[in-house]
Amino acid sequence: MKRILTLLGATAAGFTSVVALYGSPTKTGVLLKAATPTTAVPTGGSTTTTTIATGTGPANATAVGPVENYSYGQLAVKVVIAGHRIVDLRVQGLQTLDAYSTQLEQYVVPILKTEVLKAQGIRINAITGATYTSEAYAYSIQGALDKLRFK
Repeated sequence: MKRILTLLGATAAGFTSVVALYGSPTKTGVLLKAATPTTAVPTGGSTTTTTIATGTGPANATAVGPVENYSYGQLAVKVVIAGHRIVDLRVQGLQTLDAYSTQLEQYVVPILKTEVLKAQGIRINAITGATYTSEAYAYSIQGALDKLRFK
């Protein structure tokens, strides 16, 4: 019984230390979101706030983010901006360490692409089982957006 309590206490202390060290993803800058202005729309006596996802920066541009190394390989993402919106994302460079990682990429990247296009930024959730890939994808996109000065 004493060993179990010691183990639980050590686990809690370790978890607390990790949270204190890394904080939440939005604080560390891992996952950021493009600025989104809001517009008030009157609807029969009340006001509804609608979020309009538009960015500032070039109206039409393309940039490739930096090659991001992660535990299972490396990738770079090409970002296409049109009308001050992210309209397309393509993996420009991909090298994986094994066949399983390649299969995982083929499954994960379309999901991440959909999420980024919907969010118009990289404030997205990482995919369980593909955390490193999700983070590398987001970092590369952020690098491309920084090159384009897209906010």
